[in-house]
Amino acid sequence: MKFFPVLILATLLAACGTKSSDEDQVRALFDAVETAAESRDASDVLEHVSDEYRDGSGYDKSGLRGFLVGYFLAHPKLELLVNVESLDFPVDGLAQAVVSVTAMELGDPGVQRLKVELRKTDGEWRVVRADRQPR
Repeated sequence: MKFFPVLILATLLAACGTKSSDEDQVRALFDAVETAAESRDASDVLEHVSDEYRDGSGYDKSGLRGFLVGYFLAHPKLELLVNVESLDFPVDGLAQAVVSVTAMELGDPGVQRLKVELRKTDGEWRVVRADRQPR
């Protein structure tokens, strides 16, 4: 549970290729977020979070920023394994995914499952919500 907000990060960075499909872009987003989180760069992560971001834990974009700075200072090494379990596009410009994220820690790897909502604005996918799901 202590790394839940970091898991949210695993859904935050957007990678946009002009000729790639929405599915390719969203999957690239998850890969990029994993890399940015492991690099412990809160700025790069938050650059791709919607200003309207909210989650069930009470975080908005500003709250997430504060948490990330502290978490990255407390964790000098971070390794995540991200698996996109499902990815749907119910309407144009909206993506919904279920993502499992494992934080690899010595002796205690933690796994969280997140339901993530992304919206495409001005050609860029951004995370607008990420909520913990039961396993």
